[in-house]
Amino acid sequence: MTEMRCVIRKGEPEDAPYTMAIAKEILSEGYGLKQLSEFHDSLEKEEGWISRYEDPNFFLVAEIEGEVVGFLNFDVGTLSSTKHQGTFGVSVKRDARDQGVGRKIVMEMIDRCRQTVGIDIIRLNVLESNARAIHLYESLGFQKEGCFQDYIRKSGKSEDLTHMALHLHS
Repeated sequence: MTEMRCVIRKGEPEDAPYTMAIAKEILSEGYGLKQLSEFHDSLEKEEGWISRYEDPNFFLVAEIEGEVVGFLNFDVGTLSSTKHQGTFGVSVKRDARDQGVGRKIVMEMIDRCRQTVGIDIIRLNVLESNARAIHLYESLGFQKEGCFQDYIRKSGKSEDLTHMALHLHS
């Protein structure tokens, strides 16, 4: 199998049709907190969401052969007392998984955070059932810091949410 070249770049509003399709695919698989029916169908809303990302927040996309196959959004704490940390979410298209896309985009985020003065902690929440994602995060140094039991209820099932963090300077 030929290795595909994955390029990570800043996301632009023009990426909205692709990021929307990826988000819908992820939600249809049962990942994420929302139901698919709760996700917006507005290209304008998606473009606006991407456009709001300005330093120190950022929005990245992953491309293979010019096709957007994943994205990551990083948000720094909004209060003066929480600006030392940020949270992120990442989504990778089903047919691009197991090719290193998630690893590459998360590593790019970690590198950017290490280069940003004042960001000391990267946090995330992940559904307990998403073993693939938890394994990736742990392999990159994230540690489980807590669990929100019975956090979501979808399709008649209760699920826990795992809180993880990477302390950059410890």
